Amino acid sequence: MSEQTKQKMFYGWIIVATAFIVIFLHLSIRGSFAVFINPMSKDLGWSTASVSLGLSIFMLFYGVTAFFAGNTVNRFGPRIIFTIHGILFGAGLFLSSMAKEPIHFYITYGVMGGIGAGALFAPPTAMVRQWFMKDLGKALGFATAGAGLGFWLAPIISMKLITILSWQDAMKIFGIVVLVGVVIAAQFTKRSPEEIGLKPYGYGEATGGGGSDDSLSLKQASKTSAFWVLLLMWFCSNFAEYIVFSHAVNYVTLDLGFDKTAATYIYSLIGFCFLIMGIFFGSVLDKYSAKLNDPFLARKKVLAICYTICTISAIWLNLGVGSMKTYVSFIIYAIVFGIPFGIYIPTVAGYVGTTFGRKYMGPIWGLTTAVGVAGGAGIGPYIGGYLRDLTGSYFVSIWISTILYAITVVLVLSVKKPTKKDIERLNS
Repeated sequence: MSEQTKQKMFYGWIIVATAFIVIFLHLSIRGSFAVFINPMSKDLGWSTASVSLGLSIFMLFYGVTAFFAGNTVNRFGPRIIFTIHGILFGAGLFLSSMAKEPIHFYITYGVMGGIGAGALFAPPTAMVRQWFMKDLGKALGFATAGAGLGFWLAPIISMKLITILSWQDAMKIFGIVVLVGVVIAAQFTKRSPEEIGLKPYGYGEATGGGGSDDSLSLKQASKTSAFWVLLLMWFCSNFAEYIVFSHAVNYVTLDLGFDKTAATYIYSLIGFCFLIMGIFFGSVLDKYSAKLNDPFLARKKVLAICYTICTISAIWLNLGVGSMKTYVSFIIYAIVFGIPFGIYIPTVAGYVGTTFGRKYMGPIWGLTTAVGVAGGAGIGPYIGGYLRDLTGSYFVSIWISTILYAITVVLVLSVKKPTKKDIERLNS
């Protein structure tokens, strides 16, 4: 049987498909929040900061749960954990449609939704990492392309549903779809290839036909400088992203006077670029890793370039889009930001995996996600909304995003992979 045939038949690609579906449904909710802010604020009489706080609470509980979810998936397996969290996430969304006071929204969307979503990104990507040692970039790229599809379609669908029905009905529909979709996808998951008598794809090539890859446990990893730099890097990245991303539609409609329908379609281009990059760039990254013979170094260079472009795009959003106030200028932003955005999300997961190894990816990536998402993405939306209410524009928020993306570039370049001697010392 040819290697290509074996690759196509490998169950790991089913795992990639289930991760794609779970991530797509999860990120559809986060990607559509920017469309909900203004309708909710007008209908319920809440401030921008009050509505945005719901997403901040969501991201806080999402991030904290992601760490524990990594450990519970290792213990109980992804099927039961994804099922439970899918039910909780869907129920939280459905109930949030009935909110009359901010506290109701914070409990249902923020707490229930955040806890439910906490097992639906870091654990699926860590699960994919367990199945692949070769073609890791391609596998993670396809899996996280679900985020791109969600960011692309969900804002448009949300806008249509809110226009035809109401934001409440749109939230109910999302809740039902998420619950049913995640539960079904969860039934096809497996914890690791070893669970069904297989080895990770490319295992023989990566280990010389036997042995195991060098891996550090969470406790061991925490004793390295790379671990703490990665935590801070992901915190800054998420803060930079969410202080602007969750408010982008509001920014161009309220501050710049864009038509909301046109703004939403342009905003969705970010997701479309993410989708395309997720599907195609993973293979490019694998080839680049092979060329350098160093997957860690390849990801370091790619991430540094991506975050540099994100820094430039944030400057353009303020100085270019903010001064020109044209749809073309916003389209340029969506494309220039969307391309590196679609590359750095899957690449960061691989960067963590190639830094510390495959075996303990779940808890390490879970804690990294907890710090980045509960911290950076948890604070970002509220700060963006608060500063908008305080100053009357998003100008300050976007400059904060610019600075944080620039800091992230420095942090990416500062990560030093543990050497063989470091690993031997930590394993002794």
